[in-house]
Amino acid sequence: MQYGNSNVKMHGVPQAKFAQATPVQTNLLNAKQAHALHSQGGHVQQQQAAPAKKYNDVGFAVLFWAHLALMVYLGVAKGLPELNGTADSTSTADYKYVAPETDVAVPGTEIMGGIVICLIVGICLALGYVKLCLWWGESLIHTSTRCMIGIYFIFAILFFSSGYMGGAILCLICGGITCCWYSCVQRHIPFAGQNLAVSCDAASQFPTLFMVAFGALLMNMVWNIIWFLAIVGVVEPSKSAVVTMPGGTYDSQLCTSVPAYSTDFGDNVCNDEQNGCCYCALDSTTDFREGACYSSTMTQLTYFGMLVSFYWGSTVISNVMHCVTAGAVATWWFKSDVGSTPVFDSFYRAMTTSFGSICLGSLLVAILKATRQMLREARKNRNAQMFLCIIECCLSFIESLLEYFNRYAFCYVAIYGYDFKAAGKAVFDLFRSKGWTTIINDDLIDTALSFGCMGCGVLTGFIGWSYSVSIGVSSDYQLVLFICGLIAGFAMSQVTLNVISSAVATVFVCFAENPAALANTRPQRFNQLNNAWKTYQGDNGYVGAF
Repeated sequence: MQYGNSNVKMHGVPQAKFAQATPVQTNLLNAKQAHALHSQGGHVQQQQAAPAKKYNDVGFAVLFWAHLALMVYLGVAKGLPELNGTADSTSTADYKYVAPETDVAVPGTEIMGGIVICLIVGICLALGYVKLCLWWGESLIHTSTRCMIGIYFIFAILFFSSGYMGGAILCLICGGITCCWYSCVQRHIPFAGQNLAVSCDAASQFPTLFMVAFGALLMNMVWNIIWFLAIVGVVEPSKSAVVTMPGGTYDSQLCTSVPAYSTDFGDNVCNDEQNGCCYCALDSTTDFREGACYSSTMTQLTYFGMLVSFYWGSTVISNVMHCVTAGAVATWWFKSDVGSTPVFDSFYRAMTTSFGSICLGSLLVAILKATRQMLREARKNRNAQMFLCIIECCLSFIESLLEYFNRYAFCYVAIYGYDFKAAGKAVFDLFRSKGWTTIINDDLIDTALSFGCMGCGVLTGFIGWSYSVSIGVSSDYQLVLFICGLIAGFAMSQVTLNVISSAVATVFVCFAENPAALANTRPQRFNQLNNAWKTYQGDNGYVGAF
């Protein structure tokens, strides 16, 4: 096969198949067509004309935007006024809050400075770990797996020494299973290591990808705020029939209403020995306004809809980022010259032609997540707890399968421009031919990436602690900065390494569908990946395997 010429010569390949390709896959055949042509001595050359755009699953894109507009309306038109009204009503003269007296000065500026340092250090450590994966991918997989085994046995020893035999036995079992797993997948590790290295190489060519990933994190925060305001606007406040205080719950008609959470009740203290003094419960959904306690109510159907909305929005943001990464990495795979704006082009496709497919796949996951949350809350009722627990476990398993399925389906959406149904069929074909290889490859690489997240988190935590010691704050605030550093480092590395995880899935799909493209554009990387595949498969490489 020949690539790179401006003319097109296709023998035995349907023209319609080319017409549906995205800009990433403008010039290339899928794996079955390429293999058929290779076996028949066919001749394939690249096509330069861009295909017509095709918007897939448009109805679900329209539904998502309509849902987003509704949530913004609820948040701005109803949620904000509701919050303002609550704040105004609780800021009356009756509401008196006395802050606890303390002689300890809170070093707010120093703590904020430490948190900012931890965030920056966390990002730098995560990017450094990406370079380590690029240079020593296979070694990191070995090291991370062995460390996980060691951690299990260390915890087993600690549990034994503390007399907690159940925990010790559980850790020993998990450690033993991991040891068996590690010994069984030895021949898979070279390919997984090269897959990780190639993925890091591809992603590292696009620094903008990591900027987009942090932008997606900010968008998720904005979405959380919008959803919170919307749910405040949806709830229906009504006067509470009962109020709660330590010692019992009382009829609100028999009690003197006082502001919620007050520490100084003044003249409102009720001296009735039978009823006591009532106030709105701190751990309930009631609040104090207009001289009375109000509770917020919502129907189960509305609550379920709001849960679906929350999970749908956050999942769409995550999957858009996944498709942006897949599109950029596929551009690197299929083209020697990736152009000046590959990340922007991939983002544009994800938000236009492929957005409906992203919304459809994300909606399925959101419905499962919302259903599981409803079941978790229903389990608080003692009736039928076991039955609800079994249903929740089954749904959890289905949700995990669907998320794993979507991980690869969205790769096909981003690379080939498939709609969600066609992408699903392609994923089933991929799993049918490479199922266990896919799962083992992902598990090995995910172990290395998870190990990197934990390592970055711990190192950032120690840096936060060292900073707190250097500025001389108290031991309590040293612990605060260590925990903040731990969380910041883990979160920043999680965002960064999620880009690598998406690149890993894309590289696997591209190698399964069209390995010859990498041989044409990146011969050195292809040889490394193909030799690792031969080590695992024991054949002549992609020609025999695909």
